[in-house]
Amino acid sequence: MVYIPSSRYEDAYRRISDSASRSQGTSVLIFVSTDVDGLCALRILTTLLKRDAIAHKIVPVTNYSDISSMNQTLIANSSSQILSVVFLNCGAQMDIQDLLTLRDNLSVMIVDSHRPFNLYNVFWHEQVQCLDDGDVEANMDALRQAFEAIEFGEAPSDDDDGSDDEDADAVDSEEDLETGIGRKRGSSEMLGDLAQRDGTVRRRRKQRRRVDMDPEEFLRIQERRAQRREERAEQQQIIQAYYAQGSYYGQSCAISALALAEQLGQPPTLDTVWWAIVGATSQHILQHIDADGYSVVVGRMRDLVRRVSPISASSAPSSSSQRTGGGLGGMATATGNSGLTSDATSSSQALLDSQLGGFSGADDSYGSHANVDLFNPYLDLVDEDDDEGYLRARSGVSTNAEAGLLTSSKSVMQQMEICESAELKFTLLRHWSLDSSMRFSPYVATRLATWSSRGRARLDLLLAKLGLSKAEAQAPYLHLAPDLKKQLYHKMAEIGSDYDMPDALYAGFVRNYGWRKSRFSASDMALALLALLQKDTWAADAADTQQSGFFAAYDALSQYSVLKQGIDGAQLLQRMVVSQGISMLERQAVKTLRRLRFAILGELEVSSSTTENTTNTHGIFSSPFALRQLALFLMQTLRERSTKSDHARRPFIIAAPIPTDALESEKYLVLGITPLDCSLIRPHRPEMHFNQSTFAGESRNHFGLVFEEVAAQVGAETKQGFFDSSVMEIRREDMSTFVDRLRRHL
Repeated sequence: MVYIPSSRYEDAYRRISDSASRSQGTSVLIFVSTDVDGLCALRILTTLLKRDAIAHKIVPVTNYSDISSMNQTLIANSSSQILSVVFLNCGAQMDIQDLLTLRDNLSVMIVDSHRPFNLYNVFWHEQVQCLDDGDVEANMDALRQAFEAIEFGEAPSDDDDGSDDEDADAVDSEEDLETGIGRKRGSSEMLGDLAQRDGTVRRRRKQRRRVDMDPEEFLRIQERRAQRREERAEQQQIIQAYYAQGSYYGQSCAISALALAEQLGQPPTLDTVWWAIVGATSQHILQHIDADGYSVVVGRMRDLVRRVSPISASSAPSSSSQRTGGGLGGMATATGNSGLTSDATSSSQALLDSQLGGFSGADDSYGSHANVDLFNPYLDLVDEDDDEGYLRARSGVSTNAEAGLLTSSKSVMQQMEICESAELKFTLLRHWSLDSSMRFSPYVATRLATWSSRGRARLDLLLAKLGLSKAEAQAPYLHLAPDLKKQLYHKMAEIGSDYDMPDALYAGFVRNYGWRKSRFSASDMALALLALLQKDTWAADAADTQQSGFFAAYDALSQYSVLKQGIDGAQLLQRMVVSQGISMLERQAVKTLRRLRFAILGELEVSSSTTENTTNTHGIFSSPFALRQLALFLMQTLRERSTKSDHARRPFIIAAPIPTDALESEKYLVLGITPLDCSLIRPHRPEMHFNQSTFAGESRNHFGLVFEEVAAQVGAETKQGFFDSSVMEIRREDMSTFVDRLRRHL
């Protein structure tokens, strides 16, 4: 067995450390997907490698072609010292033997949230180890038996019971071998002769058996052959149904990496726990997991947060029904169907009261001092990490003694902690004005249609009912009075249902980076990292590449100044997504077909730019992540406006041209998504029940399979090597034929 259950993750890491102990160079190669979840998992894994003094090389990749090309450079090379290869959030869905040169001394560890697994990685290669979150284990017996029977068993044939003639056939085989000894092994001439002789032997055997066989024995053999054929057909159907169920997502890669660290005896820290939370939250933002799956994440991480943030543990409300014990070892079970945990009805109000009335209302301190700080010019001269200097500047003194500070006193310690928090589904609320946060929040914009005059009037009325004037709503949220912040959460929980936002609050986590710095929610940080990963599409410096954006996001996980740059990029991206979506809706650019919705962006839409000279948004929607955010916005908006339930749940396909130096793009990027409560069922495919995913439920995305079928039927030239199988590239000249065939295919 080469899959690793959740209780034995450390076994895979031990193999890596043992190999590294025999090497004097860089023995570990890490292929990491350029997404937030893979990035967070990388930071956790590198803390383990640095602790054990294991030299490693990090290679960010966007598709399987990148991996194959790096294999030729770093692994297949005869002088390569690589002994271990780690795949983070990639690799699970492809046969590793097709990607890498598997030398005898090479070991592979796969930590990936993409499902389903390629069964060759799970049951075939002893050098490949897949970290499983329980998805394979739940269906292990049936899959293993079917796979082994197909790969290792003999196919039923008319010659299955020819044991009576083995002696005679052995003589013929010896003669065949002697005649072929003088020729090169494997030559076409030798293989052709042996095949011809083998066919002659089989025909003779078949004739002798039919003449000498008893009729009853003949019937018994025929029944046994039919039974074996039926069993083999059932086994093939199990394997085919496993792959045909479509793609979905499992446990966050970052949470798997944190579980690995715990099993290796590495105590959880603020950083590692926070990185795991951010990685899992990115899945929730991009709708890779459903509300129940996110509830599982919250339940698992709650106890860890209390362990690494003792202040948070003493102030947080106790929950009557915990899904997990301590740590990440246990498998949680979600019972709720909202963004809050399963006991949301009884504890959400207590969580909200704790957040706004206790320690975690740290935003209040910013509001109470904001007016003083704005008129103190000396504060701008103090380094942001010099807390004592900041206090001296605010007091107008030059020494700690005059300010009443003791350098060893706990009163000047920064409030560095993670706490559970009731969060509003307003984008980047802590780093924007309330008005902008709501207008550019897909959750609010899709429900109020804020681009219309009626929707804008409803938004103004909502702000008034929340007790905020227009000036206060347009001011930075950080500068709002503490009492206004408190009533905002409480009143939104009370009147949200009147504006089609009954679930405006959800359970999340917030991190304090010190009392002089803005607090970051996990969703804020995930959006900032997502923007940095796409930095090459919006940064003013045209020299920025995707790899530079990846390492900028890598640094942002530990450098506050870089993280603030990501917030600026996230705000730009949100404005672009909402503005582009509104433009397409007003022009009715989204076409409603029989079983899905479809939209194609034009050249000018992809390469549009803002009036600011500091930004460059050329090709912003040629990134799969930005294109997915746009598709989610359009799909959710049309869903809210639809009057028929079947129309509301239709899957969505969106295509955007990939910018080039030429006047017209040569290729399109195509993305297919399905609502989390809908699956594009293919009736002609074998359907078989598998245990539903803990994190994605029964939601499945079949577009990867559909795209492959349709492209083959029309002979289109496509590229489907992305880690998300529902993303592909297609030539411009094949696009119209592909769309027409796709419409008739579904």
